[in-house]
Amino acid sequence: MRQQALHDAKTLVFTKSSGVMSTLSHNLRGYPFGSVAPYMCDEQGRIYFFISNIAQHTKNLQHDSRMSLTVFDAAEQGDQNEHGRVTIVGDGRLVDTDKAESLIDKYIVLYPEAQSYRNAHDFNLWQLDAIRVRYIGGFGKIFWLEQDEWLQPSKPWDEEQEQHMIEHMNGDHLDAISLILKQHCNVNDPSPIMSGLYPNHLKMRASLELKAI
Repeated sequence: MRQQALHDAKTLVFTKSSGVMSTLSHNLRGYPFGSVAPYMCDEQGRIYFFISNIAQHTKNLQHDSRMSLTVFDAAEQGDQNEHGRVTIVGDGRLVDTDKAESLIDKYIVLYPEAQSYRNAHDFNLWQLDAIRVRYIGGFGKIFWLEQDEWLQPSKPWDEEQEQHMIEHMNGDHLDAISLILKQHCNVNDPSPIMSGLYPNHLKMRASLELKAI
């Protein structure tokens, strides 16, 4: 049951693209401050945000690194409490410059509109280092997941190999990507673009929306 909860929690985080980032307010000392933010999750379960220095949540993190990200499966109707949600609790930190550039490249593939942010001098990549993860999958499905459970091994390929695989799929197997999209997301798009590849998931952009499978 615990392994299923871990799988469901990771799947939810991998397949969503935004959540509620909570920080501790510097202006209103000690009070929580929540803001909606897009994020990128790597194959190990590490979370990244591409955020501006002038944003309130960034200013908060500069004074207190404690933060969380809540991701949830929004109910189209009925009881929201019956749907899954994950809160990743940890510390935020700036990503080192030598690692940030390649990660920002991947972020922009997922969110092309972020290219304009890259040209602004006040945007930086932040990483959430998870300490504990809270998963609620519905009534009676409540778990604390530990750091060593949440973090997965590194992917069995390097960045160059990953880019080659993505380019190969987009260049030679567009029909297969389109079929996967139809079967898993019920979306008809003759020209989707694979934008991310993970050991257990893939991401693609179709009909101007980001889809995760």
